[in-house]
Amino acid sequence: MTEISLIIPAYNEAAIIQNTVGELDTFMKREMPGRSFEIIVVDDGSTDGMGAKLDALDMPNLRVERHARNRGRGAGVRTGFAAANGEYVVTLDCDLSYTPDHIPRMLAPLERGEADIVLASAYHPDGMVKNVPWMRAKISYYGNKVLSAGVRGQLYTLTCIVRAYRREVVKKLELISDSKDLHLEIIQKANLFGYRLAEIPATLDWRDKARAKRVGKGGAFPLFALSGTIASHLVYNYVLRPGATLFLPVAALSVMIFVGTMMLLGSWIMRTIELMDRGFFVALYAGLRDALLNGSLTLMLTAGSTVVLLVFFAFYFQSLQSKKQFEELYILMARMNDRLKDLERDKSD
Repeated sequence: MTEISLIIPAYNEAAIIQNTVGELDTFMKREMPGRSFEIIVVDDGSTDGMGAKLDALDMPNLRVERHARNRGRGAGVRTGFAAANGEYVVTLDCDLSYTPDHIPRMLAPLERGEADIVLASAYHPDGMVKNVPWMRAKISYYGNKVLSAGVRGQLYTLTCIVRAYRREVVKKLELISDSKDLHLEIIQKANLFGYRLAEIPATLDWRDKARAKRVGKGGAFPLFALSGTIASHLVYNYVLRPGATLFLPVAALSVMIFVGTMMLLGSWIMRTIELMDRGFFVALYAGLRDALLNGSLTLMLTAGSTVVLLVFFAFYFQSLQSKKQFEELYILMARMNDRLKDLERDKSD
């Protein structure tokens, strides 16, 4: 069996695809001699002649999988997973913004039995980002910060495609996303099965200077793309760990309720003391009435905050229940799928 499968999903990358594949082939033969490997390029419905460029290559280790139409990065990765024969599977970006020397570094924890999935992390404390437009880098950095809360801060980068997997993982997980959210889906479902995730510090370097200049002008990342990215990350954070997403609004509402209650209580006590000459119970009632009348705005804000807080608590417990049901159903379906695969193998034998 092939030891290492290198998967590159690509769309309209005719200008660089031959150099990318050639650089990978040269690196593997020079730096990892004696290791059998295959390079799987998934042509995701390209229309710029990339397929012809790949067909022109005379490279025994190269395999090309094709989509009839563009389906998205997630679909490309899933197609690569299905085609991979390697004991270890590595996914890479087409322009090699993470240079090939990350490959042996990612494989090392897998081969030592320390992890089942290894992620390359440019946002690791020892990682580095080069030649990436400032706004693009900040969007990605803070987006991953949001997502990190969903996994209790165990990972610094959850959205990068550059990863290494043990074969069992890519064959076990049933994945459905066609978009970049596949990277988050993998982490979510890997956690359900108790797979061990690790990170290595990585260097993200956009070596294509023209690409950096195009993105730097803002055309490729307008405000609506930023809002879409934030929304997507918040949704996955909520799915992974509902309490982390709701913590800030719940904390803010709790503070408002506490402050409002203390203000009303203080006003009640002070007014009651002023009216004590009328008798204790009369002063107590009149003081409460005056405190509520004089503090009507505070009362409305406190009562409104209480109602909203109760709604957030309802969302929280409902999301926990939904999360539990999804996890149980997914694990059950995965077990059934494994059983069906076993029966098919037994039948074919």
